[in-house]
Amino acid sequence: MEPEPQTAVVHVSVEVALEPAEAFAIVVEELTAALVARGIDLELRAEGIAREGAVEIGRVTVWEPEKQVALEWRPASWEPDELTEVVLAFEPLESATRITVEQHGWGRLLGGSDEIAGWFAGQVAAPLLQATAPAAFGDWLTDRRARRPSGGVARTTYADPLFHRPNFVVLLELLALEPQDVLLEVGCGGGAFLQEALATGCSAAAVDHSPEMVRLAREANAAAVAEGRLEVLEASAQRLPFPDEMFTCATMTGVLGFLPDPVAAFAEIRRVLADGGRLVLLGSDPAWRGTPAAPEPMASRLRFYEDEDLVRLAHDTALTDVRVERRSLEEPAREVGIPDEYVPLFAGEAPFLVARKPG
Repeated sequence: MEPEPQTAVVHVSVEVALEPAEAFAIVVEELTAALVARGIDLELRAEGIAREGAVEIGRVTVWEPEKQVALEWRPASWEPDELTEVVLAFEPLESATRITVEQHGWGRLLGGSDEIAGWFAGQVAAPLLQATAPAAFGDWLTDRRARRPSGGVARTTYADPLFHRPNFVVLLELLALEPQDVLLEVGCGGGAFLQEALATGCSAAAVDHSPEMVRLAREANAAAVAEGRLEVLEASAQRLPFPDEMFTCATMTGVLGFLPDPVAAFAEIRRVLADGGRLVLLGSDPAWRGTPAAPEPMASRLRFYEDEDLVRLAHDTALTDVRVERRSLEEPAREVGIPDEYVPLFAGEAPFLVARKPG
């Protein structure tokens, strides 16, 4: 008689200084988004279903908001009768909430305790250590705060990016928008610059590769979207979802240093600009490395450009009338209401690239 296969309980927990209701809402939102990025569509709601591609792999069996969620989980599509139970619990503490994830009945298909231990080391412990080591942790923070913003803090920051508004003043001056203009913004964040640009009477479209920023930008400019004056899409700078020669002008702010292929992005902008269309963008100055404008860990993941590099990028994509204008942002900082103690941070000159598509 063969021995009964070994099983284990996988248990992970964390304590956070949040009320259970807030912790529950954040975990549901973030877990859903994180699983989508990993190819799993989990409907975290009563009787919700989890799918990996076309295969159903789980089902919500208990739904008690602020307290717990339980799921019936199938770890192997080739063994559809093999089931485990996943429990996500929220335990109120004196001034915090303990969030716990447990999976019961795991490991029957592994063949023994030694294999369970090996799976745990390689698939649970190692990824946890990697996620809290400098490379992955720095990447996560950079994405979370700047490169692909997400989460509550990012939504608050990019809904009203006060410390970006001095840049907006100069960009708007150099763009000199008029009602007949059709503006493209690449990397629109929460849509704050679009609000100011649309106030000139122009129409616009924008892209961002953060789904949360796309939603925020649409909400912030809901009236313009409803009127047909604005379209905001999730897309990358290297593949703009617009036809040739659609725009009279284009802009970027706080984006250039994060572009993995700036030449491809510039070529796409040139493609969608009409003949004679203008491009104005904020550069990524090496002098900002390690300052509040480009702190770590973002600074190690940014690409910085000297003025001649900006000019070369424009020329490499056949743009003309190319120049770099260096502007002090100190007066614009006062104009937009930057607190006095922070105004000196804007005293240096920021580089703005100005160019045109021939025509």
